Amino acid sequence: MLSRRFSLAAFLVACLASSSASAGLVDVTSYDMNNGNGATQYTFGANYFDFSYTNNTTHTVDPNASKNGSNQPIPNNAAPKDAPLTGGKGILTDGTIATQVYSLVTGATGTIQNNTYLNGLPTQYVGWKYQDPTIAFHLQPGSKVGSISLYVAANNPAIGNLNGLVAAPQSVLLSVDGKSVAVTMSESLLNPFTAMITLTGFGSLSSSSLFSLTLERGALQQDGINYRDNHVVGPNAGKVCDPTCFIDNDSGFYENAVLGNNGLGYEPWIMLSEVQFFTAAVPEPSTWVMMIAGFLGVGALAYHRRRELATA
Repeated sequence: MLSRRFSLAAFLVACLASSSASAGLVDVTSYDMNNGNGATQYTFGANYFDFSYTNNTTHTVDPNASKNGSNQPIPNNAAPKDAPLTGGKGILTDGTIATQVYSLVTGATGTIQNNTYLNGLPTQYVGWKYQDPTIAFHLQPGSKVGSISLYVAANNPAIGNLNGLVAAPQSVLLSVDGKSVAVTMSESLLNPFTAMITLTGFGSLSSSSLFSLTLERGALQQDGINYRDNHVVGPNAGKVCDPTCFIDNDSGFYENAVLGNNGLGYEPWIMLSEVQFFTAAVPEPSTWVMMIAGFLGVGALAYHRRRELATA
């Protein structure tokens, strides 16, 4: 009898331990940033702007949504911010996570143009070249944030130079109400073209706070190394190329990609599709039921054990 009671209690405790926890999505009310880059930066017609960015007050598309974040051919972190976006939201919080090659889910004017199945739908990426963008998020108050997920274009070794000098950021810096917060960053591939970056380890933070994320470019990937070897130090360095080839002296690749990062260089582009904030995980209702049942089972076991000892 005692062994059966013990087995029941152990089973209940095991169910409790294996029960999953749920985390809800925290609404983003608005985000602020400088718009992405495009054809001005040698993208051959594509513009990686936040075309659908809509102001919360006017409920109209922001005038800067279709403007290049930097009108300079060679943008950089210190360049003037030519298209600031504030007080609204757009591509980065529309619920669409891009899962195809970035060039197949973008276009020149805000709709996809190179995808047989998706043509005419809104573009899915905002992209920045030679820059580490900072995005400030305002969240719906009343929750506790326990993790953050970012969905970015990944560098796929299988397609080599067709990656187009795009890769996931090497690091993401978090600041809350203007103060730097340490995080644990992990990266996983959803498919060969999309990476999910998850930030955790910062405890539970109030959603009333201002969350700022800075995406930092990582080292040159193989396509960037190939470009460097061919157009910076190789046989085509400094030569005038045909329309399908960059001219390194004009592209700024040497100064803004090759130099720095302890000689490892920086991959030029970051493409961001979606950012999500999640509440700190809490036990599901079934977990609470199992917890109560487990406590009752353990309590009953202890009570009967005491009675048996007293009888003996």
